[in-house]
Order: sequence, then structure tokens, then C-alpha cells
Amino acid sequence: MYVIFASVIIIIFIFFWQSIYNIFTIAMSKTTKTTNSLIGNLWFICLFIINLTIVVFIYLFYNYKSTTKGEIGLDGEKGFDGKSGEICFIKSENCNTQY
Repeated sequence: MYVIFASVIIIIFIFFWQSIYNIFTIAMSKTTKTTNSLIGNLWFICLFIINLTIVVFIYLFYNYKSTTKGEIGLDGEKGFDGKSGEICFIKSENCNTQY
């Protein structure tokens, strides 16, 4: 599961590195940039938050389903008896002993 989280973070960084860089530069600078860059950055932040909530939900749902036991169902009908096995012989060098 950690590999999936790491790959998602790396993919987001690779595809959106310019937007991430613009977000940090706008946050650090005192001056405001153009309106288009702010709208694009807000769009990226909203999509990032939505995707992050989906990934967290999937992770929590997976953990919930994998750790909780399901309901125990009703017992089924008893099956047919099996065939009798062969008589057990233990063979040694000196004698044959039957148990």
C-alpha cells in the first residue's frame, strides 16, 4: 500500500511541478500574481484535495474490510460419509506390526 501512495505522490509531483512551484512562490512573495495563475492554482488545490480524500477513503475502507470478520452463516447439510481407509501397517526390518 505504501508503494501505491509513494507512486501517486511522485506522479503528482512530476505532472504538476510547475503548479506546485507557483503555489509556493505566490505564498512566499508579498506581491500578488495575475488572476489566471491564481485560478489555475486554486483548481489544482481543489483537485488535489478531492483526490487525496478519495485515496484516504479507499485506504480506510480496505483496512476496515480486511480487519473485520464477516457474519458467520448457517451450517450446511452434512455430506456423505467417505470410504474407509486401508489398514495401517508399520513395516520394519524384523517384523510387520498391525495397528
